[in-house]
Formats: sequence, C-alpha cells, structure tokens
Amino acid sequence: MNSTFARVWVLLMMLFVCIHMQAQTTSADSTANAAGPKVTPSIRSEEVSDDERPNAIRDIEVHFRFDKSRLDLNYMGNQQSLEKFAQVIDSLGLNMIDSVVIVSQSSPEGVYEHNLSLSRRRAATMRREIEKRHPDLGDKLFVHPDGESWQRLREYVVKDSLMKQSTIDKVLAVIDADVNIGTKKWRMEQLDIYPYLRKTYYPRIRNSVFCIVYFDDGLSILEVEQPQPVETEDIADEPKFREDFPYEQYTYRVPFLNVHSNMLYDAGSVLNVGVEYYPKNSRWTVAANYTFPWWSIKKSHRYLQIIDGQVEVRRYFKKLEGFDAEFGPRGHYLSAYGEGNLYDLGFNAAKRGVQGEGWSAGLGYGYVWHPWKDKRWKLEAFIHVGYYQTLYDTYHHSGDPLNDKYYYDWDGKVEDFKPRNHRLRWFGPTGVGINISYDLFRRKVNLK
Repeated sequence: MNSTFARVWVLLMMLFVCIHMQAQTTSADSTANAAGPKVTPSIRSEEVSDDERPNAIRDIEVHFRFDKSRLDLNYMGNQQSLEKFAQVIDSLGLNMIDSVVIVSQSSPEGVYEHNLSLSRRRAATMRREIEKRHPDLGDKLFVHPDGESWQRLREYVVKDSLMKQSTIDKVLAVIDADVNIGTKKWRMEQLDIYPYLRKTYYPRIRNSVFCIVYFDDGLSILEVEQPQPVETEDIADEPKFREDFPYEQYTYRVPFLNVHSNMLYDAGSVLNVGVEYYPKNSRWTVAANYTFPWWSIKKSHRYLQIIDGQVEVRRYFKKLEGFDAEFGPRGHYLSAYGEGNLYDLGFNAAKRGVQGEGWSAGLGYGYVWHPWKDKRWKLEAFIHVGYYQTLYDTYHHSGDPLNDKYYYDWDGKVEDFKPRNHRLRWFGPTGVGINISYDLFRRKVNLK
C-alpha cells in the first residue's frame, strides 16, 4: 500500500514541477484539441518515504524562430543554453538524475492545430538533439508537446514593469476569458498593446524548456515507465525569469510628430494644416496650426483670403509612457493657445467687405480617439474659448483693395498712413473643429 501511494505521490510532484499547465486557457475548444496523453515519467521504487522531495531545475530553455521547428544554435543564446544543460547534467551525475522532461511550446498566433503540430515537431527536434549530445540519458528522457503557451504569456504579462496596470488587466482579461480559442486570439489582436506583446514576448514562448528532476538523498531508481493517467489539479508555478537570459534588443516605435487638418474648415474651402509634437514620456504636447486660404474672384469682388498662425500647448489627462504611448496620445486634453491673423473678406460686387488684423488667446478642450484599425490615423474634436481683438476697415476706408493694394502692403509715406477705423473685441468661443490626423514620424525605442 505504501509503495503504491509513493508512486502516485512522486508522479503528482513531477507533474506539478515540470509541466506548464495551461490553467488559464480553460475553454472547451482548447481542451477538446489537447494533444492526447502526456508523456510524463514516473518512478517505481521499493520504498519511498513521505518526507522525500524530488528537486527540479527548470530555468534552461531554447528558442525557435517563428513557425520553425529547426534548432538554430545562433538564435537567442541557444548554444549557451545547451552548454549550461550539459554542465548541470555533469554536475549532478547520471545516478542522481531521475528524468529529464522537455516541454515544447508555440506562441498563440495562427491556427491552433498548426501550433499544436509545431510544438510536437519542436519536441521531436529537441529529443534528437539531446539524444545526440547525451546518449547516456537513455530512457530518462521524455518530451511533452504543450501546444500554445497562453500560460507562459500570462506569466510574462503579469511581471511586465513597463505596461500600466490597466493595460495588464485588459490583457489578462482576454487570456483568462472562457471563450473558444479563435475568439481569444481575435480579441488579443484588437488590443492596442498586441504589437508589443507579439514583438517582445511571443519570441520567448516559442521554446522548449528543460526540466531536470533529480534526488540528492541517494534514492535508488529502479525503473522508469509510462504511467497511467492521473487526475490532478493545475497548479501554476511562480514564474522564474532567468538572470542569464540572452535578451535581444526589441525595438518598437513611438510617434513624435503628427500632421492634421480641420475637416470643418476644409469643407468650407478654408485650407489649413497643423502639426503636433509629442515629447518623450510626457503628457504635454505642442501643436502649431496654419490657415491659408487665398481665394479671389475679382470680377465679382469675392475674396476669401486669410493667413492665421496658432501655437497651442496641450496637456493630456493620460500620461504618455512606455508602450501605452506606442500609438500616440489619446483621450481628453486641455490646452492654452495664442494666435494672430490677417484677412480680406469680400462678399459681392457691391464692394462690401472687410479687411483687418487680429489676435486671440484662450483655453481649449479636446478629445482624441482611434476609430480605425491603423492606429496612426486619429480623429480629434475640439473647442476653443478665449479673447479675440481685431482692427479692421470696410472697403471704403481700406486703401485701394480693388487694385490689389492691401492695408498691410502700404508702401506710401508714413505720415499718410491711416490707422484702422474700427475695433472689435470678443470673448467667447473662438474656434471649433474636427481634426483628422496621421502620425507621420516615429522614434525608435529599444527594450532590452
């Protein structure tokens, strides 16, 4: 009775320690497509006490390129990992090693069945590689193709120090959702942070992890056999991050300059263009806008000629930092602006019209959002409220506009210059618009 209990107990311990259970991927689809019985070692011994504990080393791993099952020794430190594996095997000694389990996984992108097959091929590759390098391991070597590594991805996300907690919560909500695997992947791809996850963590979970189970108390190992399936609970180990992991430089891009145009002005033939500069890791931005319609129909005395320059400082409610800034600022903002302009507005052949110069200063509020899948395109709604003052003349006071002489083009004697006859002061709404913008320039950010 004691021998039977001991065998079952040791099997449970090995399952808990060696295999990354996909505890968070609990959907029926994922379970139904699981890869058959898991090849896991068990131990038969004549006598095992309740206090004996197997030890495991599981921080050695090799990595595979995207959609590949061939082992590339020059990729992500694979050669160093295999050398470390050899050192561990030699230092423990063959007699102390109970078993070596190789858990092979794939990143959760693409077709589930293909990824399951890919993890099997990677497991077969690693079996051949280890058998070639360490033929003495013999029947102590086992492989476990574990399919898509949602659980390992989850561990990395939880430990990420660059993402905001709200972003981490969104990712975990997708990973933990009780939905079919296709829906889970679709939801993951809709997240703004998905490109970062795919670039940073997906290469790390296309891997094979070595689990070396050994005893240091001299336990006699008599035979290794294939066990009968045992019902167990999934227990997620504390994620371990190797100090010697050969991390590559992962590069992503953060926008720092966009170009935009006010579509309401465009609809009225009031040509305009603007730029907005995003300083690194700041919720403050600087925008500049230039309005320049210069239309005229002299026969009917119709003029729409405006030159307007504006500088605006914005403060977004949400700070731009880390990978949350990968698609530029969004959400609510407050602003302060200053502008100056000159204009000539002619209405009809009856010589009605005005020309003048003005300036304005005030505050603004706006909201930026991403309505399209390409996050470089954005929409923005805004309103400005402030003080505006202008000096102007109607045409019968304004020099000789019908002969293309404008007030601000005065080239006569200074003593003959006549100041504007009218002044207008206004406090209230000074601008409104819906901008469409595109992040034109992006800066590289490296994460090691």
